[in-house]
Amino acid sequence: MESNAPGRQERRRMVEDLRELIRGSKGMIFLNDAGLNSLETTELRKKMRLTQSRLRMVRNRLMRIACDEEKVDGCAPWLKTNTVVAFATEDAVAALKALSAYSVEHEKLKFKGGVIDGKAVDSAGLKALAALPGRRDLLTMMAFVMKGPMTKGARDFKALVTKMVIVLNEAAKKAPK
Repeated sequence: MESNAPGRQERRRMVEDLRELIRGSKGMIFLNDAGLNSLETTELRKKMRLTQSRLRMVRNRLMRIACDEEKVDGCAPWLKTNTVVAFATEDAVAALKALSAYSVEHEKLKFKGGVIDGKAVDSAGLKALAALPGRRDLLTMMAFVMKGPMTKGARDFKALVTKMVIVLNEAAKKAPK
């Protein structure tokens, strides 16, 4: 009787692949794979690529070994049932937002938890992070806030120059010829 289980060398290669993905990511988001069909999975993978992220169906035991070898704490509680992991290589919050938007449309996809910038975050924390404005939005807000004082300073400087010109014109009119 033939077994479909991978051999020892194949499992070691799978763990090394996972370790490489862990090393190259700023965040990992663990999801419950509750039976997305192949079209839905393909669509989700495309959305994740837009955020510079990779989506992988993992074997819990191999992922646990890879996390242990890479000294990533907090993964074990989320490696119990069928697991999909999103590895965010650039912006973990952008990947989280994409996953959150997709999970609204597809209720089968549920957050288990994640590790973002080395810190374990539960599903409630992930949902809270997804609700925050993105990096680009925050930078826009910051620029708008910084623009206010600069605009006021420019307006005040212009008013000062205008007053100085008026005073000099008045002084020139009063000066003897």
